[in-house]
Amino acid sequence: MNILTNAQNTLNHINQVINGNGLTLDANNVTSFTVDENIICLFCVLEEEQTLVVTLYLGRVEETNAALLHEILCGNYMGAYTAGGTLGIDAEENLLALHHHFPLPIEEPAWIEEQLAGLIGAAQYWRDKLQASAAPITAPSGPMAGIRV
Repeated sequence: MNILTNAQNTLNHINQVINGNGLTLDANNVTSFTVDENIICLFCVLEEEQTLVVTLYLGRVEETNAALLHEILCGNYMGAYTAGGTLGIDAEENLLALHHHFPLPIEEPAWIEEQLAGLIGAAQYWRDKLQASAAPITAPSGPMAGIRV
């Protein structure tokens, strides 16, 4: 069985587990689904490297949020809070992403369930951290602050 067929069989299994609408690789060997309406879980097959890359996009990070950036670095240390994945920030979009590389072929598609569940749990944890660290919306100041309608 070739690598793309093996990867697609694994994705078909994942699709069944999540009761999805299909996880079919496109012409670029990419497919995705959404977790909790705001985490994009992207799968990409690197055929030459025989690797399935899973990337979960969590949201934008402010470059000035030193406390969160420090937490991210600490969470990355030895995979402590990443379920074995790696947190990174897309330099162009400032998107926080959690990713993991799985070697192909995967002999038993069910094997990936636990790993993917761990990554999704870690992604939810970091998404919540990211949302909690966002600057709160403050009421406008100045002369209009006291006006009631």
